[in-house]
Amino acid sequence: MTTMKKTIFLLAAAALCGSASATILRVNNVATVGAPYTSLGDAITAATEGDTIMVDGSSTGYGNISVGKRLVIMGPGYFRSENGVIAEGASSAMTGSITFLSGSNGSIIQGLDITGGTNVQATNVTITRCRVRNNITLTNYAANAVIHQNYFSDNGAINKDYSNSVHNTQITNNIFNSSASNGGIRRITDGYIAYNTFTYPDRDNFANLTSCTLEHNIFVGNETTIDGCTFTDNYWTGMQNSSGVAIYSNRDTDKTMKDEVLSEELQAAIAGKGAFNGDDPYVISGLPAGPVIEDITVPASVEKGQPLNITIKLGIQK
Repeated sequence: MTTMKKTIFLLAAAALCGSASATILRVNNVATVGAPYTSLGDAITAATEGDTIMVDGSSTGYGNISVGKRLVIMGPGYFRSENGVIAEGASSAMTGSITFLSGSNGSIIQGLDITGGTNVQATNVTITRCRVRNNITLTNYAANAVIHQNYFSDNGAINKDYSNSVHNTQITNNIFNSSASNGGIRRITDGYIAYNTFTYPDRDNFANLTSCTLEHNIFVGNETTIDGCTFTDNYWTGMQNSSGVAIYSNRDTDKTMKDEVLSEELQAAIAGKGAFNGDDPYVISGLPAGPVIEDITVPASVEKGQPLNITIKLGIQK
């Protein structure tokens, strides 16, 4: 399982780098900005295989989208103002539902605020550094999915309403702060589930898992059906009492969780576990890795026949 984890992340990194012929398309639905695309759906239609779509933050959502080709779609992250981003454009890029169709194998989304459900019908899809407010459904065709460094809130969960079991899924370094009654992780076979933090007690943090490796997680709920799984070095308060206890009580952003002052005893108990640990820990505010458009300067006019010089200022998130 460790080999699968490393291989998938190498593939994800290669996809983010893109190819020499790949195009970057910018989307912003604020009318006064004048971006090349105001509709994320139109940008997806215009993009070709392997292109990157950069979605600016906006107070207006970008609606439901379907992805039918291999693309990288990057938003600006979430909890931006709460985590100190005060510049213009501090809003997140909200989408409704996202559907990965069969032709979108190898696609990557990151830095989006996903308010609707996500349905994955393709292989090798990566969902990373997103705020997930609804269920991610991994269908029978969603083998080798990577779900990494996301913040699950509201009704966010994985396979909470899905009856089949998906294979070879990596679920790592996520924060599950969802109040969904059957939230958490369900119906995964041969999965690698590590360095996740669950905050709600009295929830099925994980259920109906088969032949999975679970390690270095922090669980605080009622866990069921883990027979046959490898269960190593997890902090599970359900082991101490049947209902569990909330470690990060009344904390509704990632930064307040990271800054939480815990007792020495609890710090020792969860050392090396949870979303903020491991080789690739959770990143505050979900800011995407790689280039982020900070500013674009376009001249108001040019003489006929003269080049149009456009200056793009890029920031780099690590």
